[in-house]
Amino acid sequence: MFEILLNQNVCMYVMIVCGCIGLTGRAVMSSYLARLAKAAERMGTTRKKQLMEMRRRYEDITSLDVNIHDTAAFVDKYIDRLKIGFIPINVWNGFVKNMGVAAAGTGIFAAAYQYYVVGDGVETLKMLGCGLAACIVLVAAHNQWNCEWHMRTLRDSARNYLGNSLANRLKKEEEKQTTKQDTVEAMAACSETDENDRIKRKAKPARKAQRSDKSDYDALLDGIMKKMLADG
Repeated sequence: MFEILLNQNVCMYVMIVCGCIGLTGRAVMSSYLARLAKAAERMGTTRKKQLMEMRRRYEDITSLDVNIHDTAAFVDKYIDRLKIGFIPINVWNGFVKNMGVAAAGTGIFAAAYQYYVVGDGVETLKMLGCGLAACIVLVAAHNQWNCEWHMRTLRDSARNYLGNSLANRLKKEEEKQTTKQDTVEAMAACSETDENDRIKRKAKPARKAQRSDKSDYDALLDGIMKKMLADG
């Protein structure tokens, strides 16, 4: 059975397909992360769904008077949830890396079978060369499209924005809101004081009138008493 597969160059096709899949997967992942990293540099105005969700969640937590002390952990949690389509980014990265392992494993297995079972040295070298070529292509793609660098740039940009720009802006807005509230309360207190003063000023004439009426009554009473004493 293995001889039939080898004679039909199935193993070689498998290595070529693994190399192509790994190459394409690496390019797609690098392009996706590069766009996110670029968008994270202007995270305050970006329309990327993943970054908007991260920013909105940070604002919601801060609005509840909860301090986020470890911004790095907060960012890492959301970046680890990134998906290409419906596939998580970590699964995608592992799949791309496994394409190199599959190509190398297929080449080594085919070469060992050719050498020890069939005894064909030329085919053994061909299989080893094909597997090595697939691995070299995948390593070159890994170096050319450095996803780790894009991921690091994305993390640093998100941490810088959330921990510095957004945190300071939210703090200033909170201080403005507090100052505005204090001003409103001070104005309300002043208005209440003015109203009390106005009420007191209105009450003073009434008190004066009461005193004047009492004085007149006392004078009248004194006059009556004097008259009665004189008549007696």
